[in-house]
Amino acid sequence: MRDWRTYVESRLGGLRLEQAETDEVVRELAGHLEECYEALLAEGVSEGEAFSQTCAQAGNWAELRQGVVAAKEDGMSDRVKQIWMPSLVTLFAGWGVLGLVLWSKTQPWKEYDAASGRVDLGILATFVIRYWPWLLSLPFIGAAGAYLSRRANASGWRVYLSGVFPVLGVAVVFAVTFPFAFVVDKQVAPFFNVTSMLANVVNWIVLPGAALWLGVALQGMFARRPAME
Repeated sequence: MRDWRTYVESRLGGLRLEQAETDEVVRELAGHLEECYEALLAEGVSEGEAFSQTCAQAGNWAELRQGVVAAKEDGMSDRVKQIWMPSLVTLFAGWGVLGLVLWSKTQPWKEYDAASGRVDLGILATFVIRYWPWLLSLPFIGAAGAYLSRRANASGWRVYLSGVFPVLGVAVVFAVTFPFAFVVDKQVAPFFNVTSMLANVVNWIVLPGAALWLGVALQGMFARRPAME
């Protein structure tokens, strides 16, 4: 039985790809050649002739190698255009608008009761009132990210990832900060408790995330409308 994997590896030579990608390409090509070879044998073609015809199907190996590398590079370029560029747009736009709101002398959102050391339970309403300009801008920012992603022929989770990307960074920061504040060193945030943690999650992740998601969804509805009509 012929070792088609070794044959493909010897013909392709070194590919400018990650090892996992190289293994995937070799496995797919070897599998395709083996299927062709077995099909020819089943038709009664001799082993030597079947091998020659199978090898001929691969064509010019130098051109094939260049085509494989180009296809993989195009795939990476697609990820940049479909995910990373739109995500950076939403990230800088979202936090840029928030920076403008803060620069316009908006008061800090935290309100502590100095006597009890507890966070004011009106924090959610206070947050919405103080940062409503930012929250209202987020659907438009999410829609812009979705538009850029869909324009690059993205769909599904890639579009929504691009649209809600700003809150993902906050979620990662919170995931690291909260355990540290509660377990490792409580003195880092002496007034921090479960109530303030939940308020932070709602204020900085849930509300902005919902606003961004709404923008992505609405942009998708408008994008599909011409096709439906």
